[in-house]
Amino acid sequence: MLRVDGGHVWGVAMGHVRRSLLLAKALAHKYNFIFVMKNHVDGVSFVKKQGYRVREISINDDSDETLINLCEELAPEKIIFDLFQNPYEAVFNYARKKKIHTIVFDILGKSKEPSDILINDSFVPAFVLYPFLSKKTKLFYGPKYFILGKAPKIQPVRKAMKDVMLTMGGADPAGLTVKILNVLLENALNYRLHVVLGPAFREPQKILNLVAGRKQVIVYQNPKGFLSHLSHQDLVISAAGRTLYECAYFGRPVVVVPSIEHEAIVSSEFGMCTGNLDIGLWDETSSPAKIKAALDRYNNAPSIRRTIFKTSRCLVDGLGLKRVLHVINKL
Repeated sequence: MLRVDGGHVWGVAMGHVRRSLLLAKALAHKYNFIFVMKNHVDGVSFVKKQGYRVREISINDDSDETLINLCEELAPEKIIFDLFQNPYEAVFNYARKKKIHTIVFDILGKSKEPSDILINDSFVPAFVLYPFLSKKTKLFYGPKYFILGKAPKIQPVRKAMKDVMLTMGGADPAGLTVKILNVLLENALNYRLHVVLGPAFREPQKILNLVAGRKQVIVYQNPKGFLSHLSHQDLVISAAGRTLYECAYFGRPVVVVPSIEHEAIVSSEFGMCTGNLDIGLWDETSSPAKIKAALDRYNNAPSIRRTIFKTSRCLVDGLGLKRVLHVINKL
């Protein structure tokens, strides 16, 4: 059983769903996965399209009772939780009594449930401190546990910037894609601009209208070969979710535009670790100028992009899935 949520939801979006699907695919030879999800239509629909069974629960249902009842019905061997905030308590004690193994993926360091395994791939020191964690729980943390999809060959840094990608995650509930795109279109583009819209992006027509007639702008709606596209970019403008880790693996320079408060902490730490430019939370007055300045800096200094290529690649080695599978299979 895989308990996960996602969709066009503030603070949640589609990162948790993407990780869960990668994990389910990797373990498909061993387990039949049932996804238990709050009925956010975008997330549920996306998972069903990948061929998985989904048991929907109410958006307001955070009760242990609902999950325990589903366990009684489905008798899972393992339960994997991948939630922005985990509301459950009693279900973990229930699982221990029933000898059901529990694995929790966390991102903010707030988990204190007595799960068997806790995995947090954050590189932010404050997000991997667990002063109240149960002694029954084994903790695995750091970006070496980041689950990356099947990755193409890593491309070297080019001297000139020819390709720039704008991607603000699977849903972009903050509406940053439109705001940033407007900034980029204010000037003549001397590069190809690749605009990626995730599976839960609500207003693709608005983007298509903005770029109509612009031959240098290519719009992708939930592209299957996302990592292949990403690996060829000279610069990426991204939020501070999963894509940031993927950029680090490929050594792609990034202009980081966090979409929510906890992402601002991630983007700041990422900037310090790698030398990438973090413009902070969006401000209508100052952020457009910061975007333009960041583009100019990267464009005029290929040496900076080469340095970032090296520092970023030290952060994510692409072996996280192998490590996570080893942890889960040992249970």
